[in-house]
Amino acid sequence: MVTAASGHLCYFRIVPFTRFVRGKVAALVVFGLAAGASAAVPDLQTPGSGPLTVEETPGDRVKVTTDHWRMEFDLRNGGALDSIVFFHGSGKNVLVQPFRTYMDAWSDYDAPRTTFHSSRQGSVATLEFTGALGAPGRTEGPAQFHTVWTISPLTVRVDQTLRLSSDVSATTVGIGSTAVRGDLNEYGIRTGPADLPDGGKTIAASYGKSARTGAVLIGEHHAPLYLIFFHRYLEGIDFSTGSDLASWESGLTQRAGVGRFEAKPSEDGSAIEIRREPLALLSPATIRKGEYTFSYYLGLPAIVEKSNRKWRHVAFGHHPWPSDDLIRRWSESGVNIARLHNDYVADENFWHDGAWPPYDEKGMAELRRVIATCHRYGIQIVPYFSIHEFHPTAQGYAENEQQWKRSVDQAGTVLHNHIRQGEYGAQMCLQSGWLARREADVEKAYRELNFDGIYYDWGASLPCNNKNHNAKWHTGTDGMIELLAWTRRLISPRGTLILHLSGWYPSIAYENYGDLIVNMEESASGERMPRMDEMALMSVLVESAPRSPCPWGGPADQLVAHNKNNIAQMAVLGLFPWSLQDGPAADETFKLFRAFQPYKLEDYRLFNADSGAVRSAWPDVFGAMYSSESQALVVVSNTSGEHRKNVMWRVRPESLGFGRSATVTVKDTASGRSVAEPWSALEDGSMSTELDGYEYRLFEIHPSR
Repeated sequence: MVTAASGHLCYFRIVPFTRFVRGKVAALVVFGLAAGASAAVPDLQTPGSGPLTVEETPGDRVKVTTDHWRMEFDLRNGGALDSIVFFHGSGKNVLVQPFRTYMDAWSDYDAPRTTFHSSRQGSVATLEFTGALGAPGRTEGPAQFHTVWTISPLTVRVDQTLRLSSDVSATTVGIGSTAVRGDLNEYGIRTGPADLPDGGKTIAASYGKSARTGAVLIGEHHAPLYLIFFHRYLEGIDFSTGSDLASWESGLTQRAGVGRFEAKPSEDGSAIEIRREPLALLSPATIRKGEYTFSYYLGLPAIVEKSNRKWRHVAFGHHPWPSDDLIRRWSESGVNIARLHNDYVADENFWHDGAWPPYDEKGMAELRRVIATCHRYGIQIVPYFSIHEFHPTAQGYAENEQQWKRSVDQAGTVLHNHIRQGEYGAQMCLQSGWLARREADVEKAYRELNFDGIYYDWGASLPCNNKNHNAKWHTGTDGMIELLAWTRRLISPRGTLILHLSGWYPSIAYENYGDLIVNMEESASGERMPRMDEMALMSVLVESAPRSPCPWGGPADQLVAHNKNNIAQMAVLGLFPWSLQDGPAADETFKLFRAFQPYKLEDYRLFNADSGAVRSAWPDVFGAMYSSESQALVVVSNTSGEHRKNVMWRVRPESLGFGRSATVTVKDTASGRSVAEPWSALEDGSMSTELDGYEYRLFEIHPSR
């Protein structure tokens, strides 16, 4: 499964004015977005993504602001990015050191002078900083830099170009190296394909946590595909390498494995230093005259105070098609979005990726009935599409396989995703004509069948070396961004986009495009029941797009027990898993949906189990709170399989959302029983309940009138 860049997206931007900062006007070197090896920029226009403003203080700073974050650039020092602040995070600068691009002792931060110009097209701003790398004291060095930031409310892309007018010998070249606060202590990496025994077929992410010891957290000589640094539940950033992987891996010297991509805590633990150096040698290497462009995406999460937790999500197939009565029961349980997920069945009667129409006349009639019935009961319905798979039986496969395929070996082997005696499809690369074909497939289904949005599976960027569409190693990052932005334009203004982003293939840059994120596939496939303290970073991350975890996919006789276990934990983490269409395990999920059905959770602020807003003396009983100005909703959950008879719970009053009153009304929503309690009862541990194994209870708390 792979995505890649679309070569036809390159455009040259004419900028109407130029400013010179620090020093007198010197000879101007003109760079366009088409210059360099990685100049293709996806179309980032996305209606309804919110405001974006650019504010310049001439000769001093540039600020770019959205509803979620503010970035600041220092015009006195090469236009370096030196501040990232999330309004609903800590409100503090994430960066301890500015982004720096350098060649040995020369850097953009020490540029003798900087040229800045900007432009705007719709919701996308382009900032361009040009100058010469300088040494401390502002001595001009041998290389010119041109840094282009293409910024939308959802995406931040950087194209960093170095221009040499003659050959240069250097030991180190860094691109956007920086340091973040030490409390962003969880990190992850997806390595590049070099040296991997399978040639990079999958490359899942691995994660760790900083021990603040000064030890190296990440140390790679080859360019990684992805890096993340995060303070769980608060804020953080990630880096995704652009589609031209070869420029990072071997672009400067035509030699691979000569870089240094490193992260380590500072000696005092106050920072995590991040080096991104495509060249790092003990002896100088010759870099030939020319231009060298390095592209990447800076992932800034859309952190909010109140996540849009309105979605209750079910998946269905057509063996059998859901009846009208079943769809009615979904609606009564609170289901408000259903996805047709029909990517493989052993009898070959399924929606083959790339096939149209997906079913015979009888099947199409049934599909239209299901769509109409869902709409009648107020349920949105979306079709499943794999971003990267093309089934060999679909129209157009045979004549395009060699040109569009994703390959990772020298033989150009086609990568088929087999399952039992069949397959989901063969892997295609979005840097080929597959991008246009996939868009055409999606648009046809969306418009002709009156769907309410799109579900994309396998939101991942994987390397490809198919020389039939790109002579060098490349990845799918640019193509993924292009596809996601295009899809948001397609379904605007009311359509819903669900993205499947597992912890194996994380990306904040992709996640920002989704209305709902399906995740935790890596946990759903495990044999052992996960525990609360084992919840992976990407399973919860931060208050942003709502998450819909995958249900466990093990043996049928264990499904109910596993689902109860998982739901007991998700109930206090603000997670609402998607459900199978029916059956005993699905009934547990529908029970969860019904428990929260009376509440518009998108109007509540969540304090999850990690916040300390609700506490219990039992080590395996956790609590969470949804707060609003009129009431709070407390969730108390037993994550063990053992009965807990006396569960005393108390709350942190400042999290309630409303002011102190003499008494409060506490209602057990399961029994419907309400009692008036003194305010002190919320704090002194006199609130109690009884919980069966894996049972959770909801309590409404209202200030007394």
